[in-house]
Amino acid sequence: MKEMKTALEKEGLQRHLIVQPVCYHTPELTYDRIGLSGLPEFPFALESRLMSRWDVQKYAREAYDLGIRYIGACRGFEPYRVRAIAEELAKGRGKLPPASEKHGLWGDALRQHTHPWVRVRSL
Repeated sequence: MKEMKTALEKEGLQRHLIVQPVCYHTPELTYDRIGLSGLPEFPFALESRLMSRWDVQKYAREAYDLGIRYIGACRGFEPYRVRAIAEELAKGRGKLPPASEKHGLWGDALRQHTHPWVRVRSL
């Protein structure tokens, strides 16, 4: 997306950009490698390549900072990853996704955890 945006700007073209990524860590495409379907794990063992919700948030933030305002989801995205995108971009959108108040419950539970390194995550 960075390369595409740079090329469009170089040509003086203003375009709205959208992205709809798959939710797997995949190699870059090359002449002899065809991406996701070229992986030895494809299609039956891709679980180890799934992006975490933190990976998804980082991806969404980078896309948003590039000017992309439509960030969709494709293969491998579960609802909680789509929520991670919405939560990451909540400040820019001016609102949290519906039912975000449930996180207060998680915070309460984490504050009571027996391990201090888990308790600090509730802050």
